[in-house]
Amino acid sequence: MPGEPRAPLARVTAAVRTLPDGVSADARLSTSTWTTIRFANGRVHQPMVERRSQLSFRVADAGRLGTATTVDLSPEGVAAVVAQARALARVAPVEKKFPGFPSEGAPRPAATAFSASTAGLSPEAATRIAERVLAAAADRAPGGRIAGVVNIGSESLRVVNSTGLDRAGRTSLAQSSVLVDRPERDPPVSGWSEGAHWDAARLDPERLGREAAERVATAAPEAVAPGAYRVLLRAPAVSDLLSYLALTGFGGHAEDEGWSCLRKRRGRPIAPREVHLVDDGRSRASIPCPIDYEGVAARSVPLIDHGVARPSVTDVVTAGRLGRGLTGHGPPPESPFGDWGPIPSHLLLAAGDASEDELIKETKHGLLVTRFHYVRIVDPGRGVITGMTRDGTYRIEHGEVVGPARNLRFTESVLTALRGTQALGREARCSASERGGLATTCPDLVTKSFRFTSATLF
Repeated sequence: MPGEPRAPLARVTAAVRTLPDGVSADARLSTSTWTTIRFANGRVHQPMVERRSQLSFRVADAGRLGTATTVDLSPEGVAAVVAQARALARVAPVEKKFPGFPSEGAPRPAATAFSASTAGLSPEAATRIAERVLAAAADRAPGGRIAGVVNIGSESLRVVNSTGLDRAGRTSLAQSSVLVDRPERDPPVSGWSEGAHWDAARLDPERLGREAAERVATAAPEAVAPGAYRVLLRAPAVSDLLSYLALTGFGGHAEDEGWSCLRKRRGRPIAPREVHLVDDGRSRASIPCPIDYEGVAARSVPLIDHGVARPSVTDVVTAGRLGRGLTGHGPPPESPFGDWGPIPSHLLLAAGDASEDELIKETKHGLLVTRFHYVRIVDPGRGVITGMTRDGTYRIEHGEVVGPARNLRFTESVLTALRGTQALGREARCSASERGGLATTCPDLVTKSFRFTSATLF
C-alpha cells in the first residue's frame, strides 16, 4: 500500500505468526497524514500537518486478551510492544466465549472509493479550500465573524493475525464545518453548516460558507416557551440523533450487557416504514473504509429495516458473547472509548421526497432546528439524551418560517423522535468526525413531537 512502512510490516507479521502454540494474536498497522486548517475571526490562524504511524498488537492467551500500542516501529519497538501485550494478557480476565480471530477464509473486502488526489493534497491546497469557505461566508454575511475548520487527509490500515488473515484498506476524507456569528447583537445570533466527502473536489466549500451565513438571523430571536413541539430537524441535528441511537441501541456491548434502548424491541416496528437506516462502510455516499480494525470486510448491515429494529453490530468479543457472526465493526481494541464496544460508524438514513419548503409546510406550527450542541446521554436504556439547540433555530407558523427563536434545552428519547417521523427531505448530506471515524449521511427530518425542557436568554 502507498505510504506503508514495509520493514515494520514484515516485523509485525513475523511477530504475529511466530508466537508459541496456544497463543494467537492480531495486529493493526495504521499510517495517516492529515492537514487541519482552522480559521477564526475571518482568517486562517492555525494550520497543522500531522503524520503518524501506529502499531496496535493484541494477544489472546487461553482466552485472556491483552493489547499494547506503540509508535516505535523499530525492531526493538515491535519486540517491546509484543512483550507488553503478552504481559497484559497474562493478568487479564478470561473471555470465556472468545471465538478466536477471523480466518483468512473470511470474505475479502470489496474495492471502495478512494481519492488519491485528496490523500496527496498539499497544505497550501487545503488552505485554499478554507479560504473559499471564508470568502463565500463573508460575501453572504458582511461583518459577520467567521470560524471553522477544514480537515483533509487519509489513513492506510493493514491488519494481520496468526490465522493467516492479511487485509488492507485505505480511506480519504475532506471535512469542514463553519460558524458565522454576530456577537455584537443582543442577543447574539449565529449560523452553521457542515459537510464531508471522500473526494475533496466534491466538498463544495462555497455551499458550506453560504449556508452558514444564510442561517444567521437578521432579526432579534424571540423567546419560546419550553414544551413539546413539532420540529423540522436539519441534517446536522438528525446526524446527532442517529449517532446517539448507534451508541445506545446498536452496539454489541449494549445488547450483551442489557442496557441497550432496543433490548426489548428487536424485530419490532420502532418507526414508520419510511425510516430505513443501514450501516455500510463500502458506500460512496459515506466515507468508505473497506475493513474494520480486526480485518473484517465492511458490508451493508440493516439497523432499522423500513421501521423495524434489527440486531446490533459486533466485533470479535461481542460476536462470541452473543453467538453471532461478525458484522465488520471491530474498533481499535486500544480505543479510549472501548467500553462502548462495536458501534455502527457509517450510518445512512434513506432520503424521502420532500423539498425544504414542503418540510416547512409539513411542520405547520413548530420549530426549525439547525443543529444541537453539547449533547449528552441521560438514560441509555431508554435512549434519552439532552443538549441545546444552536446556530439557527427558527419559529414556524402556518407552514412558514416567521422568525428566529432563542435557543432551548431538550431532553428527549431518540426513539420518540424517530417514531414520530412525518417527512424526510429528498437530499441526504454526509457529515463526519474530523478523522472520518464516524460518518453519517442523512436528510432533514420532520418529527411530530420533540420535548424542550428549558429556555435560554440567547
